Amino acid sequence: MQDLEKLNKNLELNNQLVYNLLMSNIIINSNINSDDKELLLLLLQDRDRNFIRINHNKQVFENIQTYLTLLRPLKLDTHKLIRVGGSNDGGYVMVQCNTSMGGGEIRKPY
Repeated sequence: MQDLEKLNKNLELNNQLVYNLLMSNIIINSNINSDDKELLLLLLQDRDRNFIRINHNKQVFENIQTYLTLLRPLKLDTHKLIRVGGSNDGGYVMVQCNTSMGGGEIRKPY
């Protein structure tokens, strides 16, 4: 039971991180003024769920911006990308593994 609780907690943290990354990229790439971007990024900070804490420290905003500059899409050869998933689930785009380097093999569904 403890393993299941630990897994659920890790999944919850992962989902929160994915959400924050997605929303951060949307905010940074939005066509809105920088003050609004700053406020929206501050609202994404981890906080107590009972109230919102906004940290107007300029260093916090600069740290968020610096962190987000590291999160950029990769340039990949599109011929190495494959779609994985069922025909009606939306699927996922993944890089074809290089099995010569010990990676697993992904097969296209038939």
